[in-house]
Formats: sequence, C-alpha cells, structure tokens
Amino acid sequence: MRLPIVLCVLLAACTVSPADSTVSQTSAPAETTSAPTTTEFVAPLTDCPRPPYQVAELPGRVSADAVEATEVAEDSFTSMPGTHSTIWLDEDGKLAVALIRGSLPPEEWPGDKGSVFIDGVEAVAGQYADGTWVVGWFETPGERCDLYTMVFYQPVEPSEVQAALASMNRVAG
Repeated sequence: MRLPIVLCVLLAACTVSPADSTVSQTSAPAETTSAPTTTEFVAPLTDCPRPPYQVAELPGRVSADAVEATEVAEDSFTSMPGTHSTIWLDEDGKLAVALIRGSLPPEEWPGDKGSVFIDGVEAVAGQYADGTWVVGWFETPGERCDLYTMVFYQPVEPSEVQAALASMNRVAG
C-alpha cells in the first residue's frame, strides 16, 4: 500500500507546469577565447651546393668528365627540386652515374639492401629491379643538403659500384 502512495508523490513532484517553472543561472557563462592565429614562414627551397666528394674510380664505360644536369634528360633521381646533381655519361651519352645532394632515393629499395661506407659515413646500397644500383646516406647535422643519393645506371657490375664507393673522398664544400 505504501508503494503506490510514494509513486504518486514522486509523480506529482516531477510534473510541473511550464508556467510554474523558472530557470535561473547561478554561474557566469564560460568565457570563450580563441588562440591567436599564426602564420608559419616557410623559406623558399634553395638549391643545394655541389656534392663535396671526389670519385676517383668510375666504371670503365663512364666518361671522367661530369656534365651539368641541364645537359641530360632528368629522371626520378635527378629531377628533385632544390638538389644538385653531378652526372657522368657513358660513351653513348646516356646517364651512367649520378651523385645527388639534397635528397635520399625517392622510393624504397624493392629488394635486398646492405650497408656500405662512404668516406667513413654509413650508407645503404641496393639494386633496383631494372639493375640500377642506388646508394643513400646522410651526414650530420641532417639538414636537407646533408642527404645524398648516388645512382649507378645499367649496365654496371657490383664490383664497379664497390670500387667507386671505396674511392670516394670528401673534399671542401
């Protein structure tokens, strides 16, 4: 018997007509602040200087004189904005070797890769499916112009790649 009475009292307490209800706000509305907008300045991409390496031993089919990148058709390695490419051609005028300062290889090696040392700096080297050998490394402090890629275009023997890498010396620059 007590339960129906308690329920009726609760029901009566909860039903208040809209005319009888008042809403009062006991606290001030929360302040809204917005963070100041900032514009980050991004410096334009500048060209990296010439790679500071001498390559004493190039593969036999390669001309000893480097040519400017503007003299050959660029590819995915040599066409990166802001980089500097030192390029050697073969007897037929085709790309043979490219040393690029300012980027690492544009894609991951699809096959096996290993470690090599270039004038005391550890690098990663591997062969792409088309037979091209690619080497990538970076020097401290690790800024964009401290990234390097060296590409040995086909036909090239692994022993020629090893000899060229072993012959590299860092020079001023």
